[in-house]
Amino acid sequence: MVVRPLNPGEVDAVAELIHRSTNDWYKKSLGREIFSGRPRDCRIFPETYESLDPGCGLVVELDGKLAGVCFYHPRETHVGVGIMAVAPEYARQGVARMLLDKVLAEAGTLPVRLVSSAMNLDSYSLYTRAGFGAVMAYQDMRIPSDAPLPPVPMTHGSVRPATTADLFPMVDLEENLAGIRRAKDLAHFIQNPGGHWRTMVYRDQSGKIDGWLTSVDHAGCRMIGPGVMADEHVALALLHAQLSVPRGGWPIFLVPTHESYMIAELYRWGARNVELHLMQVRGPYTQPTGLVMPSFLPESG
Repeated sequence: MVVRPLNPGEVDAVAELIHRSTNDWYKKSLGREIFSGRPRDCRIFPETYESLDPGCGLVVELDGKLAGVCFYHPRETHVGVGIMAVAPEYARQGVARMLLDKVLAEAGTLPVRLVSSAMNLDSYSLYTRAGFGAVMAYQDMRIPSDAPLPPVPMTHGSVRPATTADLFPMVDLEENLAGIRRAKDLAHFIQNPGGHWRTMVYRDQSGKIDGWLTSVDHAGCRMIGPGVMADEHVALALLHAQLSVPRGGWPIFLVPTHESYMIAELYRWGARNVELHLMQVRGPYTQPTGLVMPSFLPESG
């Protein structure tokens, strides 16, 4: 097996690998597929990752075929591990561990963060054996299309679309509340390449930004997140604003399991649980002082 950088001409092959590998696991383990569209819809993953971090996509080649793929994101405060997929026919042959070892070597002394399914014990074991620890649990939730949203939650601030002038206040807020900094990601969300990103900020009465939340609406990924907020009231206002925008389908969003007030309110909105995910970290970790809603694209924990 050989680990090497992803070549530009392999985007379609990587998209097909992500589609096939992920659907294979979900169908065998949970009786359903996660990607309902075409394999090429999963191009959004390599295209986004390569746009943000050229050369940080890794593949394992075995006998001239792509056996696995993984993406990583070097940031100011940490390294994020993005989607990892292994072709079903190469499962349990050390492909994922080979990719992870390469990412850890590239990370050096920086903390490494990821979000992974709590229902996939193989991946959980892969990461914990490599020194990761689970630091936060999330409920994947979705509001069905037949559940009308309630009125806008009452707050003392307002929600509006993010602009380039908001970039560094947003970056600073995430560092203050969650202990990580990733200006490159936030600039990508605001600039909206491809037209499928939507980012909103919450401002209090003085005009200070107390939260932000982005989303992606694409056939390969419909999700609200990532975002950080000062408290659950800000989070609910931002989430309501995102859910109120017409989309191609109803997205999922991740809510910390300990946020009981927010979760109870979301149940009142008609939300249902879809899955559970864990934030796992290797290295130093600071407990957030605000509310964090992560995403799978791009993952940074």
